[in-house]
Amino acid sequence: MDKRMGSRLGAASGMLFVALLLGGESLPLADVVPYELFGLISFVPFLGYLFAVLRRAEGEDGWLSATALGAGLLALAVKLASFAPYIAARGAEAGTQTEGALIAMNNASFILTLAPLGVMVAAASALIIRTGALPVWLGWAGAVTACALLVNSAFLNAEFGPAFMLFLLWTILTSVVLTLRASRMDAPATATPEPARVR
Repeated sequence: MDKRMGSRLGAASGMLFVALLLGGESLPLADVVPYELFGLISFVPFLGYLFAVLRRAEGEDGWLSATALGAGLLALAVKLASFAPYIAARGAEAGTQTEGALIAMNNASFILTLAPLGVMVAAASALIIRTGALPVWLGWAGAVTACALLVNSAFLNAEFGPAFMLFLLWTILTSVVLTLRASRMDAPATATPEPARVR
């Protein structure tokens, strides 16, 4: 795989993450194939590519880009850890205390992921606004999203995190912007031919 294709795949993997997370259950063999798990794994290359873009803009001495990467990986680790009780709940007898406890563990893990995701988006957005590494409107949209994520994460007993939908929207927008940016940067420059001189 050449560098240009790798850049596009890294940038576009954010869209794949959201697509598999939201639409995985409607795909063929959804009862057998863990599409949501594949979606979560595709978040890793997106994080890596976003980190590289932000790191170049911030410089080697900066820490915000590293904070965004670390917080994103932390959220991913918490979410992946919740897969064990989720899978176990599918095999438990319906309506039992065991099933209820496993589902509660999965829901709690989901809410817990909102806090590190809020830190990730806040660090990335602050850097975008400060450096202009990506469109500034994306930074301000991320600032609103980060606040919503952090507030939502305080409600640990909640079963639904509406701020997570904002995060998915921000991820799609960021992935689209990065993909278009990578395509423009990778496009070969065409030199304008000089007009022939009349001697």
